[in-house]
Amino acid sequence: MKKKFIIISAIIIVAFCIALAPVVFQNDTFYTIKIGELILNNGIDMIDHFSIHNLPYTYPHWLYDVIIYLIYSLGGYIALYISNIICFITIITLIFYYNYQNNHSKFITLAFTILSTLLLSSYVVTRAQLVSYIIFILEYIFITNYLKNGNKKNLIGLFILSLILCNIHVAVWPFYFIIYLPFIAEYIIAKLFKKDKILFNRIEISKNNRVKVLVITMLICLIPGFLTPIKDTPFTYLLNTMKGNSQSYIKEHLPPDLSGKIVLSVFSFAIVALSLLGKIKLHQIFLVLGLSLMAFTSNRHLSLYVIFIFPIMANLTDNVFNKYKIDVDKYTIKYLLTRLGIIITSILLLFILCSSIYSKRDISFVSEEVYPIDAVKYIKENLDYKNIRIFNEYNYGSYLILNDIPVFIDSRADLYTKEFNHKEDIFKEYMSSNYPMIIDKYNLTHIIASKDNNLYNYTKNIKNYHILYEDEYFVVYEIIKEDI
Repeated sequence: MKKKFIIISAIIIVAFCIALAPVVFQNDTFYTIKIGELILNNGIDMIDHFSIHNLPYTYPHWLYDVIIYLIYSLGGYIALYISNIICFITIITLIFYYNYQNNHSKFITLAFTILSTLLLSSYVVTRAQLVSYIIFILEYIFITNYLKNGNKKNLIGLFILSLILCNIHVAVWPFYFIIYLPFIAEYIIAKLFKKDKILFNRIEISKNNRVKVLVITMLICLIPGFLTPIKDTPFTYLLNTMKGNSQSYIKEHLPPDLSGKIVLSVFSFAIVALSLLGKIKLHQIFLVLGLSLMAFTSNRHLSLYVIFIFPIMANLTDNVFNKYKIDVDKYTIKYLLTRLGIIITSILLLFILCSSIYSKRDISFVSEEVYPIDAVKYIKENLDYKNIRIFNEYNYGSYLILNDIPVFIDSRADLYTKEFNHKEDIFKEYMSSNYPMIIDKYNLTHIIASKDNNLYNYTKNIKNYHILYEDEYFVVYEIIKEDI
């Protein structure tokens, strides 16, 4: 029975991950490929080679860039798409493993795993965050396993994860240490108050002396910050990012909209209700509070909220069913594992997969509405593209980079802030939309503009901007300098 359930769950996870993984790539993918190629050919010199500005660059996810370039070299966009699916399957499998280890009910384990799959699908993109999610889940598993069984192999795993993370995605390396804090805080409170339960026995407090070793491990995990080719970036990146102004404009750094906040509020209410009906561990409360605060303040943390909060919700739900002696598996898993249940499940999964493949049949990996595919072809065939000084928009700058066209700006937002480049706040100038000042200050020779952007509305009325190329979505101008 156990083996059959795991096999069926694995098939369901793989089917859902394949069906839900997005096809279209987004802007960070393109510069990631190009930086990986650059590193393999020239090493890491802490200098940007892709904009017109000659700026210093921190290479914040250099190892991921190299890996993605190697995958791209093997099979292009198809290989990257497959690697995304593999990462997605890995993430969901780890969530399933954690749920399975910590819950009595197989139905709750599978149901919350599928829910996590649905909610995380939109985050399956070729970005370093996809590997970071795997590392964070493994970290949480290693910590909880060590506190349960004291196996020191988990501590070695924690060190290795820290080493990987500060080379794969240095921007989120500080969060690696935040995950330790709920367990440390629970231990401190247990020592101070000498209680194992509070709030009408609804909140459990564990005084696990292994936490002291965990604290030492956390401090040792700082050492990998010195074992990178990007100098002091692991220790300075987050601070410089927070000081910069890019987070005030980029959608993923902004707070969720009203509907997002309502959904978060509903989940928060559900956690409170489940805790009152059953029981919750103190470190889980700290984790919920911390991640809820992060999620309410920034869209980019919503994925972490799902990764950590939904396994906690699964555990709380399982506690409630156990308390009231409700055997939900009797009415669900029991029938799922029958021959008829397996046949019905197989038909449903086949339908989901076929529907997904059919709906994606005409979708390109790179959208011509978002990225200037044909305009770039024109530029490369008709202009001295490596030496022009082109003004482009933020969202497709990385596609120009992939095609060896020097950019004014791209989605490496931090690079263009003064905190990182120590020269100009190019990002702030770009966001000001003061196009005449920008064009004059940076001696720009060409402009590429998307027709659904303010830049196009400005350029189409300027007489000395000569149209070189135009299609349904983009236009390329040459800036004709007026004689004085």
